[in-house]
Amino acid sequence: MTKRRYKKSRAEPVTAKTRAVKTTDAFQNPLTRSGAFMPNVLESTNYPLTRLSRNWQLLNSLYRSHWVVRRIIDVVPSDMLKNGYKIHSQMPPDQLKKLTRLERQTRLNLKIKEGLRWGRLYGGAAGVILIDGQEDVLDTPLEYDTIMPDSFKGLLIVDRWSGISPDADLVTDISDPEFGLPDYYTITAEGMERGIRVHHSRICRFMGRDLPYLEKLAETYWGASEVEHVYDELKKRDNVSWNMAVLTFMANLRVMKLEGMEQIIGLGNERAQRQLYDTIQAMNAMMNNSSLQIIGEKDEYESHQYTFAGLGEVYDRFMMDVAGAAEIPVTKLFGRSPAGMNATGESDMQNYYDTIEERQESELRPIYDKLLPIMMLSCFGAIPDDFDFAFNPVRRPKDDEMSELASKNTDSVTKAFDSGMISQRTALKELRQQSEMTGMWSNITDEDIEKADAEISRPDEAVDPLPFGESPLTMDADWDEKKHPRRSDGKFGRGSASTNTPETGTIKASPNGKNSFKVRGFSSRHRLMNHWKNGRTHRGEYPDFTMEQYEQRAVELAEMPVGGGIEGHVDKNGNVLRYDVENNDFVKGNPDKGIITMFKPANGKAYYLKQRKEDLKHGGKT
Repeated sequence: MTKRRYKKSRAEPVTAKTRAVKTTDAFQNPLTRSGAFMPNVLESTNYPLTRLSRNWQLLNSLYRSHWVVRRIIDVVPSDMLKNGYKIHSQMPPDQLKKLTRLERQTRLNLKIKEGLRWGRLYGGAAGVILIDGQEDVLDTPLEYDTIMPDSFKGLLIVDRWSGISPDADLVTDISDPEFGLPDYYTITAEGMERGIRVHHSRICRFMGRDLPYLEKLAETYWGASEVEHVYDELKKRDNVSWNMAVLTFMANLRVMKLEGMEQIIGLGNERAQRQLYDTIQAMNAMMNNSSLQIIGEKDEYESHQYTFAGLGEVYDRFMMDVAGAAEIPVTKLFGRSPAGMNATGESDMQNYYDTIEERQESELRPIYDKLLPIMMLSCFGAIPDDFDFAFNPVRRPKDDEMSELASKNTDSVTKAFDSGMISQRTALKELRQQSEMTGMWSNITDEDIEKADAEISRPDEAVDPLPFGESPLTMDADWDEKKHPRRSDGKFGRGSASTNTPETGTIKASPNGKNSFKVRGFSSRHRLMNHWKNGRTHRGEYPDFTMEQYEQRAVELAEMPVGGGIEGHVDKNGNVLRYDVENNDFVKGNPDKGIITMFKPANGKAYYLKQRKEDLKHGGKT
């Protein structure tokens, strides 16, 4: 066997400059302890699984004593419920009022808010549906046929730590909205020998933050507390706030240099030390803005002022972290105005309102889907086939936004009515339905709606938008053919011979002079009927007038110049306004479009003066 020989290679001397260092990362600095596997501060960071939601004693303490925690828990449920909901159904208004009355009697809104709060604080809570006469059948599914009139008594709210626990059995019916959740719950209280078993159809669940499946199992099908997500950020903010408070006592640091003080302390003369201490205490006690400080010739007294510059910005950053963790804007959580250039907080609040609306759909809707049918059966014994509901907008518009919204909605309904698309009764219903959102038309009563015309009135194409002279309404003895010249085709024109401009032209309204109306009356018979006979009736104000005379009087007053008991002006839209002081007649019209309205205001001249003031403020002329 041949023995192989290997030639030994001469190793290169290892020096500090040529020594290779094996690394496992692209970056490493042993001197600064940066990079992979280096024992630095960042490498020691970890995120343990604390499950703070199980520490109910700590949660109780925080909710009772910490105002920020209380705001985090309470503010969201309040905003979710503050504007309520609207039922969409053809039910009579009195039945809807009955449902609202039941909600007040059972304090349902308060109970739901309580359930939402404890669900957010503890991660879970439940509301037991209380139905009179069914105390002994709580372990059976709730059947609608067994709900008797006036039997709904509200909710009993219990949180996950005060006596309600889910059973291990789960809902196996895939058509059930609570599929995969506990089928039964056991309620126990102090002094009870055994718990009360309740079927899930009689339970309203209030959940905390949603969790992954395994963590949900660990929490017995409940969620996580909201405090769990803000706890660390809250500790940071509290420590910063506390330290800033301590710093205020150090705003002015006073230093006194005493000659020989080291000898007094070093020699251990207790009597001298006591005298020194008493002297310092006396000086502190007598120190104020007008006091006199007496020191030795070689002693020195100094005062140093501590600066707080930059602390506010630091504190703001920690507040923003808390608000971000709680998903509540700083302006809402801490009640402070936004800071910074062009900061209004509008975008933050809009995002917050969007979040609230999402929570309403995901958390509140399942609760109302279960409760409202029960309440309807308890109120009037049936559930309407067209029953549905929607939450009212969370954000309340500003006054100018509300005014614009009301104007647009009213115009939409009016145009639909004038065009013959809806009846007068439907128009009144639409206007009253918008009252909660717009703040207008809330005084439309059920009687007004019943008296309104239920038939759809189509505008007369031969009349609309013809002038007054062409209307069949003007067949009276006062008709003057000379004032209403005909065109070459034998039809009436758009005004009198003296003032008529080309048919396509416009007439400039005079604020205080005489006016001539191209459209001599209301623009259509339909509009005239609205002011004389239908919903906006003024027939009772003019008992001696016919409908034709009412219209003619409106034109005559609108054309009158100001003076001799006639007040008047023109608004920014070119509409002529006149007020007859003696007869208390107020008219508004446009020379090109005709009469808009005429009536006798309840406040008399004060009404007109207020109208003139508003019009002049917005570009009107006198």
